[in-house]
Amino acid sequence: MNKLSKFSLLALFISLSLPIYSKGPKYIFFFIGDGMGFGHVEATRLFLDETKSSENLLFLDFPIVTHAVTQSADHRITDSAAAATALATGSKTANYTVGMDSSRTYALTPISKQLKKTGRQIGIITTATIDHATPAGFYATQPDRNLYYQIGKQAAESGFDFFGGASLLKPVNNNNPQDIDLYTYFRKMGYTICNDFKNYDKSAKNGKIVLLYDTLGTKHIPYEIDRKSGTLSLKELTQTCINRFMNNPKQGFFMMIEGGTIDWAAHSNDAATMIQETIGFNESIKVAYDFYLKHPKETLIIVTADHETGGIGLGIKDSNLPISLLQKQKVSEENLSNILYQLKERKSSPSWEDAKEILKKNLGLWEYIPVSYSEEAELMRIFDASFISKRAKDITNLYSTVGPLTNAAISLINQKAHIGWTSNNHTGAVVPVYVIGAEQGQFSGRLDNTDIPNTIRKITGIK
Repeated sequence: MNKLSKFSLLALFISLSLPIYSKGPKYIFFFIGDGMGFGHVEATRLFLDETKSSENLLFLDFPIVTHAVTQSADHRITDSAAAATALATGSKTANYTVGMDSSRTYALTPISKQLKKTGRQIGIITTATIDHATPAGFYATQPDRNLYYQIGKQAAESGFDFFGGASLLKPVNNNNPQDIDLYTYFRKMGYTICNDFKNYDKSAKNGKIVLLYDTLGTKHIPYEIDRKSGTLSLKELTQTCINRFMNNPKQGFFMMIEGGTIDWAAHSNDAATMIQETIGFNESIKVAYDFYLKHPKETLIIVTADHETGGIGLGIKDSNLPISLLQKQKVSEENLSNILYQLKERKSSPSWEDAKEILKKNLGLWEYIPVSYSEEAELMRIFDASFISKRAKDITNLYSTVGPLTNAAISLINQKAHIGWTSNNHTGAVVPVYVIGAEQGQFSGRLDNTDIPNTIRKITGIK
């Protein structure tokens, strides 16, 4: 072999070993407010305005404001798996399908994997579990979103640089207990698993990271309305991922950041909790925006939703909207139900006054929010059926089961704030899209959800 041929082979080997040159924005933030429709955003804006908060929804001032259609390949109303697949791959699929075509025959390729090949670092962050439908759409290929063990295994095999969230739902394969548990498998695949946020910097200085709230199967990071100061939040996950990636910027990064529990609160028709989740989502966007201000020509921030949940309505009685009353609610519906359940466990014969005191303390009813005689009589009737005769059954929605008294009390405070809901599930409403940064103009006009990843492909030169 002559010298020229040897040189050509060496050049080819080097070129194949190096990352592909990255076009377009170097740093991409893809925020998904799960279940966050226009009504959720407006309710949060009005709440902040009415409570004279110094906070504001930063993304409302982004220069590009439009909307996206969300229907799946087989239904007018999508589920999160099909919506995540559309947002990640640019192709429609059937409900409950992750990363596959609608016939569940072949795999679809997400932009996250393509951007990884350009040398970008990839971060997947959520307030839910990292194997849940929305994050899964960016790395997994499964015919059923409920195959959590298989999805979690594909996360470990993805080679992505950072995962952050609540936990793993199914770290053990119940169908085959001999299979390796996923926490062991993540470590085998080169990941450091951290579930102590305060000691994160000490335990995870190099390599790929999984940063979790715990490893106990917790379904979501605590709601903002319930979260204790100093515990893991979406904002902290976002900042931690940025800090880690900027230690070695390379060709840049792509981060998918999901406010997953906006959806969970909306499934419960829990307006106060939903609003606080949207505020927490906004806090993580502020972190990205601060980064954008330092790198305005190289950064792109996209904020959207996978679908709308709950069909929220603002105003159900007259032209008044006393939404500020929701600030009197101090706990989520989920947490309130637990508190009332503990009362039932603690006392063999709890009284209405015991329950009333809990509702007063946690919802502001009677003390700050007037309750009529007929409204109290209805709550007392439900209390009797739940705590005394025990005839009443718990109420279950997609992500939680709560006691009837809790459900009735949350419904009452929603009514007092003139907030209505049409559903406990997803709706077919269009969702908002907000964009700022490099190539922002490419996202203007009426969009389908598949247009978003396909536009990212276009501006970054990937196929």
